[in-house]
Amino acid sequence: MKARIFPLPPVDWGGGDLRDVVILEMTSPDGVTGLGSAYTGADQLEKALALYQQDPGVIHNADAELTIPMSAIDIALWDIRGKEQDLPVSELLGGRKRDRVLAYATVDLKALRATLDQGFKAVKLCIDAFGHRDDSKSDKEWDRCEADLLRMARRTAGKDVQLMLDVYGSDPNWSGDLEWALKTSKVLEEEGFLWFEEPLAPENTEEFARLTESTDIAISGAEDFILLSDFESLLDRRAVDIVQPDCTRVGGLTQMQFIRTAASRKNINLIPHGYNTAVGLAADLQFQSTAPDEKYCMVEVWPHDSITGLLKHNPFSLDDEGKITVPTGAGLGVELKDEFKK
Repeated sequence: MKARIFPLPPVDWGGGDLRDVVILEMTSPDGVTGLGSAYTGADQLEKALALYQQDPGVIHNADAELTIPMSAIDIALWDIRGKEQDLPVSELLGGRKRDRVLAYATVDLKALRATLDQGFKAVKLCIDAFGHRDDSKSDKEWDRCEADLLRMARRTAGKDVQLMLDVYGSDPNWSGDLEWALKTSKVLEEEGFLWFEEPLAPENTEEFARLTESTDIAISGAEDFILLSDFESLLDRRAVDIVQPDCTRVGGLTQMQFIRTAASRKNINLIPHGYNTAVGLAADLQFQSTAPDEKYCMVEVWPHDSITGLLKHNPFSLDDEGKITVPTGAGLGVELKDEFKK
């Protein structure tokens, strides 16, 4: 297969954590093109493509480092397959169960009002420095301060908006412990938040499990996990209520299916991590339209040029319910602008 790689500006995952991201266009011997995306650099994707050309079986038998660029190849192959069969990828993934998927944005508290004004009905808060305590206040004062921020968020959003909290426990400097997470969970429950994301460092599986068993709010995590075996260890312990793989990092849509199957066996939900490109979002929409559970059928939308500026037609506008209509064209249902490919 022929391939073209389009590097994009690095994505800031917060706190200066910059991640390389690329778009891939593959063309089959019959001239059918497919798009993929991955959180990787162009050099890494070139290496993955060379290995795939030598042995296609390597795509789902790679180590963690190589699995990430292989994600772009897998997504592009699904796009090609859909176009060859004149079907949306969702039909190839087991059949579309819904035509629209709820979108949520991830923003700081100060951007909440503006995000709601854009039409979002679900917002994940990533409040600056939340949980990062110092000696300027006592623990009780910090408890009160953080609780006030969460209550302010609920007052701003109103009762009909889904709110979630992400404290990014995979930050190497994260210090929040189980006691802190339990106290915060109680406030989140009182304020009707939907889930609490990465409240602990990802390697603390046992503490995650104890937290999940002790709270009524859904606990989520694992956006930085790559290999299926790592997800299975987390799922076997029932350490989370929601697992959050990123299709542009875990090996594409094929591996997303394997992870969802493993999660369903443990009655654990899956919501994709999607701080993503237009191609990654299109893949997430096709995938989530096949999800069995309406409550957790959501996609993460990053309102940025990598979402809105790459495509001939932007299909990601929100309707009155804050949902995105899943593209109905063959494959992923999206096309890059001609000028982007020059």
